[in-house]
Formats: sequence, C-alpha cells, structure tokens
Amino acid sequence: MRGETAQTSARATALRCLRPVLDNLPALATLLICSFLLLHSLPGSQADALLTSDLGVAVTAEDHTRLQARLGLDRPLWQQFGSWLGGVLRGDLGYSRLYAAPVAQVLADTLPWTLGLVLVALPLSLLTGALPGLLAGMAPQTGGAKYLFALVTLLSSLPGFVIALLLLSLFGFTLGWFPTGGGISLEARLSGQVTLADLIYHALLPLLALSLHGSVRYFYLAWGLAQQISRRPFIRYARHRGIRGAGLLWRWYLPNAMPELLSRLSSSLPGILGATLFVEVVFSYPGAGALMLDAINNRDYPLLQGCLLLTGGIVLLGNSLLDLITTILTDRG
Repeated sequence: MRGETAQTSARATALRCLRPVLDNLPALATLLICSFLLLHSLPGSQADALLTSDLGVAVTAEDHTRLQARLGLDRPLWQQFGSWLGGVLRGDLGYSRLYAAPVAQVLADTLPWTLGLVLVALPLSLLTGALPGLLAGMAPQTGGAKYLFALVTLLSSLPGFVIALLLLSLFGFTLGWFPTGGGISLEARLSGQVTLADLIYHALLPLLALSLHGSVRYFYLAWGLAQQISRRPFIRYARHRGIRGAGLLWRWYLPNAMPELLSRLSSSLPGILGATLFVEVVFSYPGAGALMLDAINNRDYPLLQGCLLLTGGIVLLGNSLLDLITTILTDRG
C-alpha cells in the first residue's frame, strides 16, 4: 500500500514538473507560425530583396519567376510552411546574404552576448529594486523613503533605451570612464586574447542600464510587500525587542518577501529581453539587438526570422525553467 502511494505521489510530482513545459507548447507553436508569416507580411518578398540593386543591373520577369521557383515561393503557403518547419527542426534556419553564412551560425555567435546580459541583468534588477523597496516600505513616512519613491517614479517614466543614452552620454562621452561601444577592446580583438576584466568593463554600462530599467517593478512590489509585512505580529514583536535597520531587513522582511519576488522573475523576463535588444543597439553591443537592426536595414528576411525565433525561444525556455524551479521549491515546502 505504501509503495502504491509513493508511486502515485511520484507521478503527481512528475506531472507538476512537466506542466510548465506543456503550458508553453501552444506559445511555441504560435511563435513558429508568426515567425513564418512574418516573411509574407512584409512588403515585397525574399526574391525582391535579392534582385533589388542600386547598380542598375537589368532584371527581367523571367529572372524573378525563376528565383521565386528556386526559393519555393511559388508553392502554396502550407507547403512552404512545412518545408520551412522541417528545416527549423533540422537546425537549418536559412542563409544570411548579409553575413554570407548560415543563419544558425550567425545566431550561435550572437547568442552568448545577449544571453550573458539577460542572465546577469535579471538578478541584478531583482536586488537593486527589492532591497531599496523593502527599506522604503519599512519606514514609508521618513524623508529618505519619500525621496527614494519620487526618484524611482521619475525613473519609471524613462524607457530603457533613454536610460542607456543618458548613461552613455555621461559616463562614455562626457567623463570617458567607460567605452562607448563594442563588447571587447580593439587590442583584445587583434591579439585574440580576451580577458574577463575586458568583458566586464565593456558590459558594465549596458548592465547598469538594464538593471535600472528592470528594478522599477521590483521596487514597487517590494515597497507594497514591506508594508503588508509591517502589519504582522512578529514584526511588532521584533521591534519591541529593539531589532532595527539591517537586522530587521535581513532576518524578517527579506525572507518573507522573497517567495513573492522570485515568483515574478518569469513575468519580467520578456521585459528584460526586450530592453536588452534596444540597449545593445545604443551601446553597439554585439548581441541579437544589433543583429536584428542590421537584418531590418538590409532586408535580410531569413536573418530577421532567425532573430525572432531566438528571442522568443529564450523567453519560452526561461519561463519554463523558472516555473519548473518554482514548482520544485513549492513541493519541498
């Protein structure tokens, strides 16, 4: 009897762990369909982009028809989708004429830069927003808390790329403390010896811009949670015992607020990733944002399609992993 109960419990736990992955399958199907339809919703076609030239090369209608047949654009839409989906499942995302390389290879070279920014900016946003929010919520009537709340309110009105432009203008151009673009220095690129210090030095301003942008929502959430926690009896008891400041924050407020804060990580991932794309363009950072802008400017449709699949896949995979971790922690109590 105990063995059957244990097996039933194990199956139930496995189903709860698989549920975050299964819940994102419809979103994955929607991402694939929308990415494919993008090429057919843009003006012109891939054949038009390939044949368009400013050099005055004569192009006949037969050339256009021949190229459309070569690219499979003359087939029904459902056949084109099936052929494209089969290529995606094999890892074939097409060929980028801008970079003269397979799209999968171009994205593989870009992925570490964008993924690195997102993975570091996400916890930094949580820390830089939650800790000040808890401190302000612990004593909301003080002057420091009011000034901090007003400063965050002002920051919340600025888009991520505006914050990036302000940081670049101040610390990059005016003070000259940080590089104004790129992911590594020219010396490291020429020598082929990239150091961790050089990578951090070039990533500091983009990470600061992303952290400031993402910390706003955690500040407001932590500010509200702190005021809710302040009304609980154990907080009044702790204050009567003389516990103040950092001791009260680390021992009482933070442990009670962290479950709610951590549960919001998955919902903040799309916003952080979207801001990352714009921040990469501002700082000329070698990530998916700059790659997507190049694809749009040069009408490189397969590359743009691959960028959408990459960014959407990061969001879906990140949400699935975060939901899975939350489910495991909940089962453990």
